[in-house]
Amino acid sequence: MAVRPVLIAQISDLHITPPGTFAYGCVDTAAALTAAIDTLNRFSPRADLVVISGDIAHAALPEEYQHATKLLRALQIPFAAIPGNHDRRSAIREAFPDPAYGAADSALNSTRRVGDLDILLIDSTVPDAVHGELDTATLGWIEKTLAASSTRPALLFLHHPPFDTGIVSSDEMRLLNADALAVLLKRHPRALLVAAGVALLAL
Repeated sequence: MAVRPVLIAQISDLHITPPGTFAYGCVDTAAALTAAIDTLNRFSPRADLVVISGDIAHAALPEEYQHATKLLRALQIPFAAIPGNHDRRSAIREAFPDPAYGAADSALNSTRRVGDLDILLIDSTVPDAVHGELDTATLGWIEKTLAASSTRPALLFLHHPPFDTGIVSSDEMRLLNADALAVLLKRHPRALLVAAGVALLAL
């Protein structure tokens, strides 16, 4: 009997606004998320995990996270979320509590073991800034997490692209210390893929 592959779905940049309002005054992000959830729920075979790779809220308002949480209740698949530059860590902790996040003032890094895969959820946000950067503690966490096994494939998710995408608005907000991440990835070949908010990189 063939072994069913592990399936990971990714959605990003939800930019949920308070009920009855639109992002940028014209984008119904709640309707877009509802349509995405409906599509995910209808996939066959169904994904094992959905990763939300940042910008859950549009302006990091409490009512936006409340609205996002309500909309995501319709998702029939486990999900994990990391923050983007539009989010606030404290709000993410409250809306999507996860003991793996660690100390209250730390980056929201966590892992998920899904079948034979390790999923690393990396917080690349810099408070009150649009660009991304991995702090010293996060780089150490990535190193330690990847070093825990030499055989299990690992997929890495973060919000800020660690490479030029060709999309001007994204490249202006890229990960500043991508070279430091590249050094870690070269030491740990079990890392097979880096997925950012707007782009994918197969290693």
